[in-house]
Amino acid sequence: MSSLRREALRWYKILQRTKNEVFSGDFRTISAARQRIREEFIKNKDIKDEAQIKEKIKIAKDVDVELRRSVVQAVRKQPTVFEARITLETRKLDNVMFDPDAELPPPRSKKCSDKK
Repeated sequence: MSSLRREALRWYKILQRTKNEVFSGDFRTISAARQRIREEFIKNKDIKDEAQIKEKIKIAKDVDVELRRSVVQAVRKQPTVFEARITLETRKLDNVMFDPDAELPPPRSKKCSDKK
């Protein structure tokens, strides 16, 4: 087995584990993610070009990072109360308060030379 094939299988398993961690308790989403990961890997299983395989492995790594950092689960506890499950890996950004007195530039006019 070539090292790239082994690496691809490794990332398949990593994405399956990531899916279980990120969507913990949400069986419908886990099932959909499992199917999507499987479909993508099966669709690309016959690729022979090393550069393409490396690109697909890079995409798998990026998907893993995005899932771990960007997905936040929220569960409704009461009609107006939700509980968010935020992990240590979740990307946390600064909240910027809205400034109602901000001066916005006027909208640009659209000038199309094609239309007369």
